Amino acid sequence: MVGVGLAFVTLVLLAGLGSCAWDSWKEEQHEAVCSPLRTKARALSDKAQAVRIPLVSSIDPSVLSLQLGTRFPTDLGDIDASAATQLDIATAYAEKRSLAGQAARVVLDHQECFSDLYTGQATRIQQAPTEVSEVVMPSPAHCRDGWPSGSIGRQGACSHHGGVVPGSSWATLLFS
Repeated sequence: MVGVGLAFVTLVLLAGLGSCAWDSWKEEQHEAVCSPLRTKARALSDKAQAVRIPLVSSIDPSVLSLQLGTRFPTDLGDIDASAATQLDIATAYAEKRSLAGQAARVVLDHQECFSDLYTGQATRIQQAPTEVSEVVMPSPAHCRDGWPSGSIGRQGACSHHGGVVPGSSWATLLFS
């Protein structure tokens, strides 16, 4: 009876060791497949993040959502791109969206390799518009009644025209 018990315990231990070895092997195989995919998605997301859209704040929700992970931009983009046109801005958005979309496609095609956070972000990226329908360029400050005063920035500017209406420093992206 003791021999049967020892044999049973030995069998259970060997089965447990075999199961652990099997699980370890499966995890290594999973990591071997997923690691290059994670690297590819991160690289594409980093490229997308590096694309600066002139005159558009990088904290604009339509721009901020075009990246994977939790790394946020450390600067506010290039506000001095005064020579930028509406076409330049729309083209930069399309490039950023394309790169972010490629990263999102890697994640969504291989969801077993990514956390729910990445999968959710990839889904939002895929749902983002691929192109801008209109760009509203930054506007200078002006008087409330529309008067284009050259004195804006000095005390008393627009005092007889209803006061100064502050302009916008950033372009606004509109999507259809």
